[in-house]
Amino acid sequence: MFRIEYLKVLGHPQLGELELSLSDIKEINNIEKPYTSVIIGPNGTGKSFILRTISDILTQFNLYQLTGIKSINLPFSIHLRYKCNSDIYEMMSGFIVLDKSKKRREYYFFKNRPFGNIENIFLNNDEKKYQINYNQLDFPSHVIVNSVMLNDRFLFKKSKPKDFYQYLGVRATSSTASTKSAVKGVIEKLFSESMSNENFLNNLKELLSFLDFENKFEVEYNTKLNKLFFTGELTIKDFKQYYENWWDKEYEYTDRKKDNPIWSKPFYDNFYKEDESKIKEIVDYLNDLSKNGILKHKNRSRSKLLKVDFFDKEIDNNEYWKIIDLEKLDIINVNSINLIKNNSSLNINEISSGEYHLLISLIGIFSKIKENSLVLIDEPEISLHPNWQMQYITFLKKVFSKCASCHFIITSHSHFIVSDLEGNSSSVTALNRDIETSKLDARLLSGNTFGWSAEDVLYNVFNVRSVRNYFIQADLTDLLGLISENSKNKVKIMSLVKKLNELQTSENDPLKAVLIEANSYLDKL
Repeated sequence: MFRIEYLKVLGHPQLGELELSLSDIKEINNIEKPYTSVIIGPNGTGKSFILRTISDILTQFNLYQLTGIKSINLPFSIHLRYKCNSDIYEMMSGFIVLDKSKKRREYYFFKNRPFGNIENIFLNNDEKKYQINYNQLDFPSHVIVNSVMLNDRFLFKKSKPKDFYQYLGVRATSSTASTKSAVKGVIEKLFSESMSNENFLNNLKELLSFLDFENKFEVEYNTKLNKLFFTGELTIKDFKQYYENWWDKEYEYTDRKKDNPIWSKPFYDNFYKEDESKIKEIVDYLNDLSKNGILKHKNRSRSKLLKVDFFDKEIDNNEYWKIIDLEKLDIINVNSINLIKNNSSLNINEISSGEYHLLISLIGIFSKIKENSLVLIDEPEISLHPNWQMQYITFLKKVFSKCASCHFIITSHSHFIVSDLEGNSSSVTALNRDIETSKLDARLLSGNTFGWSAEDVLYNVFNVRSVRNYFIQADLTDLLGLISENSKNKVKIMSLVKKLNELQTSENDPLKAVLIEANSYLDKL
């Protein structure tokens, strides 16, 4: 089981000094469902930077443990406490003064230390007995970061399957993003996971059902160079000629010069050139595709279409690998992903942005998650219909029920997502920035918000009032009633005044007059 309990940073470039709890200690040992921590707060309170900070800390120290090279690049002090399996680990840092002009940041690690801050970096004997070396730390199996925003705060990396850090955002490079690259990434995950992960397609079915699509997920490819590869009479000699002697004047399929090789040649050289049996296998497959009527005609084009439905049980792993290789050999290229909704066929570029974002992001998580993973998701509600926002957490807990040891930390502005949090396996941490000092404050909210109405969450969690908010009306009625009755219940009146005073109001708001009267009444008690 992996759970983050507590994070404190000092001197953080964006967060300054911040201390926050991310798990309710009373619920942290619940392993029936994945644990979900939701971080809420106004724009500019650094929610995304909190996720980035957590991922940076764990990723850098994991790399330190794997390599022994202390290349820690954290320009701030930290205290991170987390549970991994049955043990509690802590990473802490502070400065040691070397002389009047120099100081050095040192890192300390603890196992199963009673919870508390170390105010002085010089440890006492009681604290030293819990101290461990960095190579004794346990880590989550993966840190998975996910966002549908083009300017997400996460470190961009083209993650390999076994990497500790898994970037699942929409960026294709550190500074660019495109629909095409995102779709290509989804297709790569579809092929690899369909062959190796027995839960993947079941989770995909659940996702399609959640979005009201039918059980069809079809990748459509265009064929290339039909006169060479798709005649039904392709030979090994012609196949090799294309990749090894493309400049030959008598060769009719390309007009490239010798110094301008085919871009897929490196893949051919690495995986096919020295293996004639493999060449024969792919040549036979291409001829079978052409002869057996599998390819479909494409309107107004010489290309043909190869369609692969991932719920087609007749396709085996051997055929999946051949299709993957055909794309890498540049013999076919992706045309679209096709889905069915309300008996109508749609390609992935025709579905709504909410549907698109949810498909892209969750397929990525399906492909990477394993037991004891930490999953960081930044504002998943973007473009989602309110009905899906209200069911988002419940859906996560359902499809990832076999990964109950995982911890999902989610930032959000959505009151609908907060209303979907179960009390025994979720927490809400609220951020607020003081207007006068700009200092950030974080508090772990108590109570169960599951099933609350939108007005209830807006008022009691986000401190935002809607035009017809029943809860504001009820509090105002109680306050005015106590004043009109000349009540001596000062504690009750003060509680209501404080609650109403925290709401954001304009100078012309009638609530201002009520609060002035209430404060005047309190002064007389």
